[in-house]
Amino acid sequence: MSTAVKWFGSEVTKKMRDREYQALNKAGALLEREIKLSMKAGSYRAYKRGSKTHWSSAPGEPPAVDFNRLRASITFKASDGKGTSPTGSGARPGDGVKTPSEGFFGHPTCVVGTNVKYGRDLELGTPRIKPRPFLRPALERNRDKILKLFNFKGK
Repeated sequence: MSTAVKWFGSEVTKKMRDREYQALNKAGALLEREIKLSMKAGSYRAYKRGSKTHWSSAPGEPPAVDFNRLRASITFKASDGKGTSPTGSGARPGDGVKTPSEGFFGHPTCVVGTNVKYGRDLELGTPRIKPRPFLRPALERNRDKILKLFNFKGK
């Protein structure tokens, strides 16, 4: 008497990748929202730009909203690990956020960021500007929430 075993490995793998991709989209949306909420009006130092007075943020704090360009540019894009971004990946046409080319070793990946050139200078600082990080602190503040989306335990 022989017993037949049916293998569902490819179906299980596809369902796992789909759930992972959904969690990445939720994580990307969470970070986008948290980063944008962290940027508020400045109150550190006043300076003139033309006839208007603007207020900067303090070093170490998220950038102050001036013209809203940086905050509006924050977005995310998820990839299924095959170099494509299926519908619902968070990015909008023309936002400048690139699709992760092949994911992280072929796994679904999510990129959160901005296409505004001075965003990097604000995040990391320059010889003339002290850092005003907004990406990394949001990720760290939401670490446990993100891990929970993937059913991992936090610290």
